[in-house]
Amino acid sequence: MYVFKMMVNFNFFSFILLLFVLPVDSVSNSSSHQRIYCVIKTFGQNLATRALTIHQTWAKRCDKHVFLAATNLTKWNNTILPILNLFDVGDNYVELSIKVFDAINVIIQQPQPYDFDWLLMADDDTYVIMENLRHLLYETSEALAFGHVFAPKNGAPVHLSGGAGYVINTVALKRMLPNLQTTCSEWYVPGMEDVYISRCLQHLNVTLNGAMDGLQHRFFPLELLSLYYMEFPQWYLDYNTLKPYSGFDCCSKESISFHYMTREWMNLIEWTRYLDTID
Repeated sequence: MYVFKMMVNFNFFSFILLLFVLPVDSVSNSSSHQRIYCVIKTFGQNLATRALTIHQTWAKRCDKHVFLAATNLTKWNNTILPILNLFDVGDNYVELSIKVFDAINVIIQQPQPYDFDWLLMADDDTYVIMENLRHLLYETSEALAFGHVFAPKNGAPVHLSGGAGYVINTVALKRMLPNLQTTCSEWYVPGMEDVYISRCLQHLNVTLNGAMDGLQHRFFPLELLSLYYMEFPQWYLDYNTLKPYSGFDCCSKESISFHYMTREWMNLIEWTRYLDTID
């Protein structure tokens, strides 16, 4: 039994190396002219933990990033984090959809032309491999959003997974003008953020693209161990669109994001992938 466990751990560590080790010259050559504005949804209680870890890891590779909060920042007056703080919404999951709609309202009403090409929306327990995201994105006149597309087996319309993160191009964002209270008022209410954002995008004729890599997803609403060992919650089986595979075949080599990632996981990936570039 001990030998078996050692073999399993070795295989999983090999999987980590295979998926996350970056070729020596990839960091310097992975830049893209597509500018990415990363908005990370968080809560006041997570600013000093989850948000700080993301700030120190993958968010450094965004063209710019901000943490979306709705809290009293008085006790965070010495924070180094860039924060977009909202005042007319609660700092809770129930009002997360309102918080995201409010944030997008602020962003789309900035003077044009925008200083970014794509808006990434992610959770504070999402890890994003920015190089792989840049490889996916391109300039287009099509209104487009990439992410993990859920297709509920109950027949409900498809929607993007909020936990896996999603990116929306500025062509799509401009369709939201003059403001989301006007263009998407039906969904500007408390509720499921990813579903309501998706409904708004679909209403504006924005294409929701699952960013498939052959038979594999690139945006994942689960963490690595669940995918590797195929230990899925029932909601994932009810919503997922592709046949899952175990072990090394669980994930695309061009994987972009993973959800439910602990701070320890983020730091491990950062160390594994960017060892030669860490200051």
